[in-house]
Amino acid sequence: MVTLYANGDMGTAFGRRIKDQRNHLDLSLRKVCEAVLNEDGKRISVSYLNDIEQGHRNPPGGKIIVQLAGVLQLDVHELLNLAGKVDPMIEEVMGRNAKVGTLFRRIAQKLAHDPGVVDRLNKEIDKRT
Repeated sequence: MVTLYANGDMGTAFGRRIKDQRNHLDLSLRKVCEAVLNEDGKRISVSYLNDIEQGHRNPPGGKIIVQLAGVLQLDVHELLNLAGKVDPMIEEVMGRNAKVGTLFRRIAQKLAHDPGVVDRLNKEIDKRT
C-alpha cells in the first residue's frame, strides 16, 4: 500500500468523515463492520473501526477504504485522498507494469513546474478513447 502523507491530522479527518457519514446514515459500527472485509476475508472488527473513527489508528488500506466508501455511500476518491492513499487499482497496474510507475514519477516531477500538465494529459487521453 502506498501512503502519500504521514500526517496525523489526515487520519483524524478520515476517521471523522467515516463517523459523520455513518451517523448520517444511522448505521451502527457493527452494521458497517459486517459489510467490510480484511485482506484475509474476515470482517473488520468493531474496535478496529472505532479506533479509526477516533483517530487512534491510521486509515486502513485502499481495499478497505473502497469497501467503506460503498457501504457509506461516499466517493471513494474523497476517502482515498483523506487517507493519503493510492487507489488499489492504480497500485495493481503499477505492480504489473513498471512503465506506469515511471510515468507517474515523470508526471509528479513535471507538476512541480507545470501545474496544467495533468489537465493536458487527460484531454489527450480523452481524445484517443
